[in-house]
Order: sequence, then structure tokens, then C-alpha cells
Amino acid sequence: MLEELVPLVPVHFVQIQADCFAGKRLSDKHRLPDLSKLNGLRSFADLSIGWSEEGVRMRVVIEGAFNEPDFPNFQTADSIELFFDTRDVKTTGYNTRFCHHFYFLPEAVQHDGNRIVAGEATRFRTEDVHALCDGDKLEIKKGKKGIFEIFIPAECLHGYDPGQFNRMGFTYRINRINNTSQYFSANDEDFSIEQQPSLWASLKLVK
Repeated sequence: MLEELVPLVPVHFVQIQADCFAGKRLSDKHRLPDLSKLNGLRSFADLSIGWSEEGVRMRVVIEGAFNEPDFPNFQTADSIELFFDTRDVKTTGYNTRFCHHFYFLPEAVQHDGNRIVAGEATRFRTEDVHALCDGDKLEIKKGKKGIFEIFIPAECLHGYDPGQFNRMGFTYRINRINNTSQYFSANDEDFSIEQQPSLWASLKLVK
């Protein structure tokens, strides 16, 4: 019976909040705090995020090798997963139509004759759904020294309206092949974070 209990991990006892500053060019003020210790894990990635009316921009800096993607099994290989709730609803235990689960690969993968490098994999209940965005509209650029620049246009974020809603739910999972992942809020060793937006952090959109 005791083995069925969820482990007591510090991140599960706090509601994570952080400022997300406006800007099309990212600087030090856009860096997210490193919360790996709250998950009892070692960090290997540094993330920055900024918003504008056009969408959300991120920079991910990965330590070490990060060049072995897989698709459709992107969670078991090198990949970046980003989760957004454009209305930051914390009262449901399931994805609403404002929730998004995006994946980004370090290298393009050929699958069924298509070139896959990014996409949306959000799962909904049948009564709460939006059309998944076209993966070709998601941008990821690989630079030197493990730097990845990501842009998610507003049209890919259902309900995104910074003028009316100054908060977003957010978390991430960065996967490494044959190794542990890095998380921002609750980790999926204890919860299915894809289906638990109430456990995602809150980002305040600051001008």
C-alpha cells in the first residue's frame, strides 16, 4: 500500500510563478529560474522566454550532446516539449481548449514521407478541443554550443491574447536519450503533466 503513494517532492507543494517579460530579443531578464533541485534532479538546460503580440519566443541552451531525435517516439529521445495554457486555468484536471503541448526536435526526422522537426501533440477530451496547429508554422533554429531558438506564432496558441489576459500556464520537459529529463514544475515520474495543467507554473506577462 505504501508503495502506491506519490513521493513527497518539494515542487509539488508550491505554486510556481515567474515573470515573463515582453521582447522580441531575449536578454538575461528573460531567463527562467532553474527549479531542478525542487524535483531532486540535476539541470542540464537553461531556458529563456519572451512574449509579444506576434507570439512566444524561447531560447534553450543544452549542455552536452543533444542530436538524437526520434519520431513519433520523441519523448524517449532528444527533444524539447513545451506546454502552454493561454488562460492559466488551475481548476481543472484535464486539458481545456486553451492548452497546448508542442514538441521540437534537434534535427529533422523523416516520417511517412514528411520532414518532422516540430509539431503539436495536445490531447483533449472530446468536448474540449481546438484544431492542432500546423507544425510547419513552428520555428526552431539550431545554433552553436547547444543553442536552440524557438518561436511559436500567436496563431498556434489558441486563446492567446496578452492585451486581455496577462497570465499563461507553462511548463516544459526536455528529454535526453538514455538519460533523465529536466522539468520546470511537477515531473512526470509522479504525474502525467500532459494532462495536468493545474500543476503547470504561472507566467505573468510583463511589459
